[in-house]
Amino acid sequence: MKPETWTVSEAVRHLSVALREAGVAEPATKAEWAIAHMLGCGRLETRVRRDQPLNARQRKQWVRAGERLLAHEPLQYVLGETEFYGRLFAADARALIPRPETEELVARTLKEEALRRIPRPRIADIGTGSGCVAVTLALERPDAIVFATDRFTPALALARKNARRYGVEGRIVWRKTDLLDGFSQASLEAIVANLPYIPSRDIAKLERQIRDYEPRPALDGGPDGLALIRRLVAQAPQVLTRPAWVFLEIAEDQGTAVQALLEKAGFHAIEIARDLGGHPRIAIGRFGDVVGL
Repeated sequence: MKPETWTVSEAVRHLSVALREAGVAEPATKAEWAIAHMLGCGRLETRVRRDQPLNARQRKQWVRAGERLLAHEPLQYVLGETEFYGRLFAADARALIPRPETEELVARTLKEEALRRIPRPRIADIGTGSGCVAVTLALERPDAIVFATDRFTPALALARKNARRYGVEGRIVWRKTDLLDGFSQASLEAIVANLPYIPSRDIAKLERQIRDYEPRPALDGGPDGLALIRRLVAQAPQVLTRPAWVFLEIAEDQGTAVQALLEKAGFHAIEIARDLGGHPRIAIGRFGDVVGL
């Protein structure tokens, strides 16, 4: 790539063509987002600024961004951020890229009416990754006591960076731990988790931008995709109060299996909610009664 004389529109056009030829999905959109981020403007504004020439610094940045996109690196990692629940979060290879389905997991948690009526509920985001769930819960439910856990120190560092961005790092209890290890009996009103749920054998079939760049431990759910979910559900009754809830993001073909796991663990009023695409995506289970709330 030699963009010494390119304008914004020429840079976008050349990269779009190169991305399309490399088999990268949504080449034009990604090229526009990349240059918009570089220019510090909205994507549509790049069309207004189409005749603006790139300066030397911008040309260097553009070449590097193009190289990364051509290598099928996710756009979110190239930009260093992504949007979640209407806010920007830092994104890099330390954690899974937040997705719209997880926004629905958060929305469903916040919508639970009986949970909303509990003052200062203790809510744990298990496997926090980028921290998008914990930070959003802390911002949307400022009276809640939010816990964020992860097994991996780099992920927790990214999550805390995102929490600092929104001024809630000190309001979240951070724990480096495996699932619910370290939580005492009857210490939580709700558990929220987007754990790995892809069967190990299917990892190789994922799109290159996911398979080669997003952290495998955040994707691989073991032989049937339910290894961590199964453990979490089994542990949950030991740390939940009565009443309490568990909210889980799952694969679209796991609803029946997860419902059975929840029933075996003593949960009731189980719901397998569909995402915006109509796919079974969120498993909700209630533990104990809600009488008097």
